[in-house]
Amino acid sequence: MREASVCENAWQLAPGLYRILLPLPGDVPFVSVFLVESEGRRLLVDAGPLWPTALRALGRALKAIGVPPGGIDTILLTHRHPDHAGGSGPVQERWGGRTLLHPRDLAHPWADEAAARAWAADCGVPPADAARVARSRPAGRERLPGDVLPLEVRQPLRVGRRTFEVHEAPGHCPGQVLLREVGEGWLFAADQIVESLAPNVWLGPGLSGDPFGAYLASLERVRGLEATLVLPSHGMPLEGGPAAAADRQLGFARDYLGRVLPLVEPGGSTAWQVAERLQPERRDAAALAEVLAALEHLARRGDLGRRGGLWLPQGRRGAEGGEGLG
Repeated sequence: MREASVCENAWQLAPGLYRILLPLPGDVPFVSVFLVESEGRRLLVDAGPLWPTALRALGRALKAIGVPPGGIDTILLTHRHPDHAGGSGPVQERWGGRTLLHPRDLAHPWADEAAARAWAADCGVPPADAARVARSRPAGRERLPGDVLPLEVRQPLRVGRRTFEVHEAPGHCPGQVLLREVGEGWLFAADQIVESLAPNVWLGPGLSGDPFGAYLASLERVRGLEATLVLPSHGMPLEGGPAAAADRQLGFARDYLGRVLPLVEPGGSTAWQVAERLQPERRDAAALAEVLAALEHLARRGDLGRRGGLWLPQGRRGAEGGEGLG
């Protein structure tokens, strides 16, 4: 596959398919959004962050591609993380289009600082550090359109003559979705497939359940999808199906669980203590939320129990330490 340059940050991958690279203000430098054109209809997959530099970069790319103001019919937000959805309000105002988001993400606002401080305290963060950790959380700087519509995941999405399957891929975010174009086999992989291996899942303030388990299960489903071209939001397009990349993600995630489990002491450890042992150089909300997701999954798997704010080994490790929950 050869990308044909349209402008400094936009490339044509195939007839009617464009990748637009947008800068980000944080540690991750870029995010890709995608434009699909068919029979005069246009779909924008993600909108980028609420950051003037990125909004201007998107505008320049859309103009170079030939999209007129108000020329987008649908904005599909793969999930509600700020690098994907944060700028969707201004984008819709300028470029038009109904905006779609999974109902789980639509109903999930970002936790405020007070809720984040309570979450940090519950995870064992010392009072002197709780405010700093709460402020370090990946806060949702966003301006969504006022009329965001819930995405109907059981119905295909049609853009001109193109039909897209919607595949739910929770874990990374409660309502993350992937799109698969059935004619050409393009797979818009959102953050399910990433270039740099990382846990890629958090149990942060306001979240519940077992996101790590959901992520593993959705990776297993995604690896079986047929595709000719995988289009991740971070990293270069990948020719062929997603199996090899999904296997790398699965291997890393399982290894991460294996590294977290021995860090829980026989007498019990808080999530913050485990996070400090795993990555003492970080000590921020994202690192804590990654570890907490792993601890919750290990507990549901039967490897850990919980008493108050402490996580404790179960089974053979717990019996050897004399601190199993029994």
